[in-house]
Amino acid sequence: MRKKGFTLIELLVVSAILLILLEAGYSFFINNYKMLQEEKKKAYIESQVKSFMDYTMQSLQMAYQEEIEIENSHGDNETKRLIIWIPNDNSKIDFSETDSTKISIYAKKNDEKYKICIEKGSYKQEILDGNISSFDITTKPETIDQNTILQYVQIDFKVDYKIRGIVRDYSIKYNIRR
Repeated sequence: MRKKGFTLIELLVVSAILLILLEAGYSFFINNYKMLQEEKKKAYIESQVKSFMDYTMQSLQMAYQEEIEIENSHGDNETKRLIIWIPNDNSKIDFSETDSTKISIYAKKNDEKYKICIEKGSYKQEILDGNISSFDITTKPETIDQNTILQYVQIDFKVDYKIRGIVRDYSIKYNIRR
């Protein structure tokens, strides 16, 4: 006479199969969650890079073209500075320090990486802290009638996403209008 119910072997086999299925589902979930977090971080860094590039280009276009200059670094941990003067009132044509806002763009070294610093008046913002592996501002000066003027400004920087070894080069080049 056979009793109703499951044998111990049947219970162990079913439990083992369920554990294998649960482990596979958990692995799948964790891997996708990690991938989602990496993509989220990558998108955030890309949005900061795009915002910086757009802001810099827009500031250069709005600036007094004759007053765009490159300053040497203010310390061992800083790169060259891009100095831009923007009129407070967009209708102003002639440069005046009192009617303008000074914008200073540079990178500051923090350990082996850089962070981009933007100073506008008394406001200072730091972005991409620890994600910039190199930052360089270059220009080509030209002498006309004993005056040195800049032909263009170029900012080259390298962003380390710290995700799967992704490193990208970015460049902003602006030809100064005369």
